[in-house]
Amino acid sequence: MCLRVLLALVFAVPALLAAPPRVLVSTDLGGDPDDIQSLYRLLHYSEMFAIEGIVSSPGPGAENDADKIRLWIREIRIEQIRANGHPGLITEERALSLVTQGQTSTGAPSVERRTVGSDMIVERANAGEAPLWVLVWGSLTDLAQALHDAPSIAPKIRIYSIGSSNTVRDPASRDYVFDGLKEGWPNLWWVENGLLPRLSTDTFRGVYLGGEQSGEWGNKEFVYKNIRGHGPEAGDALPMAEWPDGTLKEGDSPSLLYLMGPVLGGVGDVDDPTQPSWGGRFRHSNAERFPNYYVDIEGTAEECQATINRWRVDYLKDWKARWDWYQK
Repeated sequence: MCLRVLLALVFAVPALLAAPPRVLVSTDLGGDPDDIQSLYRLLHYSEMFAIEGIVSSPGPGAENDADKIRLWIREIRIEQIRANGHPGLITEERALSLVTQGQTSTGAPSVERRTVGSDMIVERANAGEAPLWVLVWGSLTDLAQALHDAPSIAPKIRIYSIGSSNTVRDPASRDYVFDGLKEGWPNLWWVENGLLPRLSTDTFRGVYLGGEQSGEWGNKEFVYKNIRGHGPEAGDALPMAEWPDGTLKEGDSPSLLYLMGPVLGGVGDVDDPTQPSWGGRFRHSNAERFPNYYVDIEGTAEECQATINRWRVDYLKDWKARWDWYQK
């Protein structure tokens, strides 16, 4: 290959040359199946991330525990895809080993509420030079506990949290993190997607509301045309959301799409949430006081959600192709 062609390739895809982001997921998987849907996406795209932990956090379901996460990791049948020519994906054994139990009840952090899961957040935050992306798919319970136990991790993490109903379930933990932002770690890097009141903005809902919904891109049609029968066990096992009933919701996936978009779609800058991205566009709440704290843009819920659903066909088309990886 001549030097000119090589240089063209290098500058065309700079994001591909960077180390994959270090990621830890805190999930309340066990309630609405949308967390399970996002877990599918996480493992289907696992070569794009250095996954360092999956913490079971409290949620509305009675089965929010680490064993439930392990059950669904097995249902995804990731080894089948790896055997079909995609060995870069995480192994099932590795994924299972990363699952830990966090709190089983919501509430403000305290000395007595330390868990294996909150310890994992602290340990992984301190483990590398690159920041640890903590993607919160439920309440902030375990992350708040980690910051309570080790405030020194604040400059070592980047938070992308799904708020709204999750904040309603544990306002004390969310307030603990926000109060720390005001008083102890003003430079904390945090995208809070879904400010209260619930449904007022909720940018994350753009992953399933609005955008191109015709034909195979609909929330139900996509499943029956592109997921069911793939595997076939994995595709047939994917549960549909309870609200909106019987749909592909994956309401926590914007946290992943935010990191994926620059590489797969050429959209976004992971260092600047104010730029358009697959995971939404956000604004500073108070740039002078909190330079790294970002929230939903000012506008209606539909306008906020449009910052995600404008890319709907792009991020679904890519996932459609990956579902075909189950086939030899």
